[in-house]
Amino acid sequence: MGMKIAARLVPNTRQQILDLLKRGGTGLTADALAHTVGISAVAVRKHLAVLERDSLVVAELERRPIGRPTYRYRPTAAADECFPNDYPKLATTVLELIRRTDGERKVDQLFHLRAKVLTEELTPRVKGKTLQLRLQQVVQILEEQGYMPELLKLKQRKESYLLTQHNCPIFQVAKEFTQACMCELDILFTLLQAKVERCDHRIMGHSNCSYLISG
Repeated sequence: MGMKIAARLVPNTRQQILDLLKRGGTGLTADALAHTVGISAVAVRKHLAVLERDSLVVAELERRPIGRPTYRYRPTAAADECFPNDYPKLATTVLELIRRTDGERKVDQLFHLRAKVLTEELTPRVKGKTLQLRLQQVVQILEEQGYMPELLKLKQRKESYLLTQHNCPIFQVAKEFTQACMCELDILFTLLQAKVERCDHRIMGHSNCSYLISG
C-alpha cells in the first residue's frame, strides 16, 4: 500500500499521441499531431480533450504575429505513468543491496518505518469514523493506489466484511520481500481498528489478495 508502480493504460491512439508529445519538446499542435498520426484534426482534438480531462496533457495558448492563436499540447507529470518504467526492479535492487549491506533486520526496519509513515499520513481520513465509514475510506485509498478493491458485506456475520484486492501494484517487490505484505496488513489493522485476517494471498498462488474484516 502506498507505492504506485503500475503503468497507466490508455487506448492505442491516445498512447500514440502521448508518445509524440513526449518527444515533442516544447509541445505540438493538434494539426501537427493529426498529420503524424494520420487522422483528422477534429479526431485528434477529441482525444486531446479526454487526455486533458484525465490530467495527462496540458494546453498552452500560443499567440502568433499573423493568424489566429493556437494551442500547443504537452504531457503532464501524471502522464509519466503511461510510459514504461523500471520501478519494481529498481525497488527490489535497492532493497537487496540494503539486505546485503546491513542484513535482513534493516529491511524489516525500513518496512516498519514505511508502515508507520503511511499510517500517520492516512489516519486523518478515518479518525473518529465507524467501521463502515473507515472501510469506505480505505477502499477509496486502495482505489487511488491501484489495488482495484472490492468490498462485500457478509450476511452470515454481524459487522463482517470481505475486502478483495484484484490488483497488487507492489507484487514484484512483495515476491522478493514478504515484509511488504506484513506492512500492508499492519496498515489495514491500524486504519480499520478491527480484526483483519488474510484469506487469499497472491504470493501463495491465489488470483488475488483478500481479507476478512470484523468489528
